[in-house]
Amino acid sequence: MWIIGLAGAVLLFVMIAKISLGIWTYRDAKSRGLEARMWTLIVVLVPNFIGLLLYFLIGRKQQRASCPSCGSQTQHGRPYCSNCGAAMAQGGISLITSKNNSKKPLIITLTCVVLTFVLMIFAFVASVYTQPEMFSSKSITIGQFETRISGTWKLSFWYFNGEKSRAIKIKNGTPTALNISAEVQKGTVEMGITVDGKEERRISLNNLDSTYVWDLSSYPENSRVVLYLYGDAAKGKVNMNWND
Repeated sequence: MWIIGLAGAVLLFVMIAKISLGIWTYRDAKSRGLEARMWTLIVVLVPNFIGLLLYFLIGRKQQRASCPSCGSQTQHGRPYCSNCGAAMAQGGISLITSKNNSKKPLIITLTCVVLTFVLMIFAFVASVYTQPEMFSSKSITIGQFETRISGTWKLSFWYFNGEKSRAIKIKNGTPTALNISAEVQKGTVEMGITVDGKEERRISLNNLDSTYVWDLSSYPENSRVVLYLYGDAAKGKVNMNWND
């Protein structure tokens, strides 16, 4: 399924961006005499680039200078070396800089971020094109957990009022049947199917004691079948699967 491949590509770009950003941070922090491992972990593990922001606002301001006597690193601005006590004469201070740190990892990171956003936009546009019902339906759902994978559609909700939908296509005579199970604790939930835009029928899911099998074998080849769920102040869960 194309959405799985797209998700894999996004995950790959995110991983490459994280690795590249980690490499750049480690080199930059080490060249400045900072705690390279600590700042690398902060930049890589803190989400939403907050770690990178902290590094620029806090980490990179902790400039270090090399002691002219023992060569150890001391915080810039201190009059004496924290290791040997020698005077940090202005003329003898050697500031640690990151001029030699290549910016290639940053460029790779930026490229991966841009590609990730492009793929996400493409996924949204493709979803609108392939399943416009998802975006045209008006629905209020609170506390929802949803699983949409090939041959499976599962939902659980604390409050569901409105409608939800998912489209499938009949190819090579499959799927032949839709298996539906539901547990409705409050309100009402109905299930409906349209075939090429024409509604077949609706069934109530409130009193399902066992799995309901909806026969799809009579639908024409290449027909577009849209599954609809209609909720009225409902609480519960619905599971559907088919031999995709």
